[in-house]
Amino acid sequence: MSSWRSCSLTSVHHSSRLVAKVEQAGLDPQLALQRSSLTLETINELSTKVKITDEYLVFRNVIALLPGRNISIEIGLAARVSVYGLLGYAFLTAPTLRAALAAAAEFPALIANGFNISLEESDGIARLNFSDYTGAVDLKSEYAELAIASFKRTCSDILGEELQLLSVGFEGKRSDEHGERCAQQLTCTVLNEQPKNYLRFSAQYLDKALPLADPVSHLEILEICRRQNREFAAEREWLFQVKAIIAETLQAPLPLEEIASRMHCSSRTLRRQLGVFKTSYRQLLDDVRFERAKIMLKEEKLQTDQIAEKLGFCDGAGFRRAFQRWSGQAPGAYKA
Repeated sequence: MSSWRSCSLTSVHHSSRLVAKVEQAGLDPQLALQRSSLTLETINELSTKVKITDEYLVFRNVIALLPGRNISIEIGLAARVSVYGLLGYAFLTAPTLRAALAAAAEFPALIANGFNISLEESDGIARLNFSDYTGAVDLKSEYAELAIASFKRTCSDILGEELQLLSVGFEGKRSDEHGERCAQQLTCTVLNEQPKNYLRFSAQYLDKALPLADPVSHLEILEICRRQNREFAAEREWLFQVKAIIAETLQAPLPLEEIASRMHCSSRTLRRQLGVFKTSYRQLLDDVRFERAKIMLKEEKLQTDQIAEKLGFCDGAGFRRAFQRWSGQAPGAYKA
C-alpha cells in the first residue's frame, strides 16, 4: 500500500490476501483472478505493483466466491502497520497518536485506501473520518470496511495496545446479518447510513506518548513521505487528466493522437507513460465506460440501448458483451 501510484498501480498486498482467503476456504485460488491480468506467480512476487482495476476484479471475485463473510474487515484487521512502508515507520516514530493520524491525513496518496482522512474531537470523543471516496463505485462499502478495520489494527500497533472503539459508522446500507458480523469483528456498535464513514474512540488515546517515538527519525521520515506524496499526487493528476478527456467524449471517443495533443505530448510519449502505469488508452476507455455504465444502470435507471449510445457503442449488443467481459455479469443482472 505504500506506493499506490496515481490510482493506477498499487501494492500486491490486498490482492494476495484476498487470494489467500479463497485458498484457505479450500477453493481454487485461480478463481479469484478471473478476468484480471494477474497470475499466481504475480501474486507471489512481493515487489509486484498491480493495476488498481485488477485489485477491484479480485475483490469482486472473492466477494462472490465467499458469500456471508466480511472479507474486507478480515483482511483489514490482519494488516499490520508495516504494510504502509515508510509511512508506517512515520506512524510508529510519531510522539503521539494524534501526530501519527495527522501524518495519515497529510499523505492520502501513500495511504492508498481511496479515502481522505480527517480527525475530529468533541466532548472527550475522537472521530476519525473517511470521506471523498475515489475508487470503484460498487466497492465503496467494501473499501470503507477495509479502511476502518485496517486503521483499528494500525492504531493498535502504533499505541502498543488494543484500540478500544466506541462505535463505527458506515455511509451505506447493510443487512442486519452483515451489520452483526461487523459488530462482532470490530467489537463495537456499528451504525449504518451515516453521513461519513468513521470510527469513534476515547480522545484520551490521542495524546498518549507512543512506545517507539523518536523525534529525529520522525522528522526525517516525514520529509521523505512528503516527497513521495508530491510525486504520486502529480502522477495521479496526470492520469486523471487523461481519464477526464476520455470521459468528456465517450459518445464519440477520440483517437489516441487527439488525446496526446490535448495532453501536450506526442502519441508515443502518451503510450510510454501509460505503460508505466501498466495500462493503455484502450484499458482506460474501458475503465471509464465501465464506471459510467454502473452509475447509469444503478442510479439513472437507463435502458441498455440508451447506455450503449451514451458510451459510444454501435449497438446494445456490443455494450452487453463488453459489460459481461468487464464484470462477469449481464447488465440486467447487475441492475437488479
